[in-house]
Amino acid sequence: MSYLDRIHECNAHDLGHFRPFRVGAVRVGWVKHGFAARLAELSGVFAVADDQVRLAAGLDDYAARTDAVDGALRTLAAAGEVPGWRDEPYPVGTDFHAAPLFQMERAAVPRFGIPAYGVHVNGYVRDGGQIRMWIGRRALDKPTYPGELDIMIAGGQPVGIGLMENVSKEAAEEAAVPAALAATAVAVGAISYCQETADGLKPDVMFTYDLELPADFVPHNTDGEIAEFMLLPAREVMEITEHTSDFKLNCALVNMDFCIRHGLLAPDHPDYVAIVRGLHR
Repeated sequence: MSYLDRIHECNAHDLGHFRPFRVGAVRVGWVKHGFAARLAELSGVFAVADDQVRLAAGLDDYAARTDAVDGALRTLAAAGEVPGWRDEPYPVGTDFHAAPLFQMERAAVPRFGIPAYGVHVNGYVRDGGQIRMWIGRRALDKPTYPGELDIMIAGGQPVGIGLMENVSKEAAEEAAVPAALAATAVAVGAISYCQETADGLKPDVMFTYDLELPADFVPHNTDGEIAEFMLLPAREVMEITEHTSDFKLNCALVNMDFCIRHGLLAPDHPDYVAIVRGLHR
C-alpha cells in the first residue's frame, strides 16, 4: 500500500465500459452499456443508441428535463435499481459554474456518470510545532463505506446552496461547529478524480477547506453519520493513509493534499511529483 495506490484506486476506470450521456449535443455524463439497455425501456425519457444515450426529444427546458428524469428514476428506485435514495437533488451540467441543464437525485448521479461536487473540510489544531487533525469514523449503518475513517466534515454539493453555505450546514450537522467558527474555514483548492464503481462512474471534484480550531473545541456528531471523532497527529494520519486502506478512498486524497500544503509531505518524498499530479485528474 502507498499514496500512489490510493490515487490509482480512485482513478481506476475504463471508458470502454460506457457510452456518452448527452443533453442535445452536449455530453454531461457516461452510462454503462448494461444500464443503457435498461434505460431504453423507459419510453419518452431517454433515446438510447449503440454509441450514446440522450434525453428524449421535446425535453427542452430545465423543468421538463427534471420532471421526466425524476419520474424515470423513481421507477428504477422502486425496482431496486437506484438504492439509497436521499431526496437530495444534484445539478447536471457541463461545468460547476455553468447553468445546470436539469437536476437529478443524488443516488442516481454515478449511474449516469454525472460530475458530482462536494466540500471537504480539514479540521485541525496547532499544538506547539505539531498539527493534529480531527478524524471521524463513519457509522456502521452508513450505506456507503461504513466504519471507515473520514475527515472531520464533508458533504455533497446539492442544488440551490453556495459552497460556504454548505460548509456551514455540514459543519453543524456532522461536527456541531458553530456558524461563526465554520465561517473561518479557508478555501484552499480542489481535488479531482474519476473512479469506476459497480454503479457507474464518479468523475468527482472535492472543494477543500482548512478550518483551524481552538484547542478546547471537541466535535460532536449530530446527524448520526459519524460514530466517533479522534484527534490524531497529522503524521499519524499520514502513516494510516500511506500504509492502510482504513480511510474512505477519496478522503485519503484529501489527507495527502493537506499534508502537502502544510509541508508534512515534502518534495523529497520519491513519489512527490506523481502524488501532486495525481490529485488533479
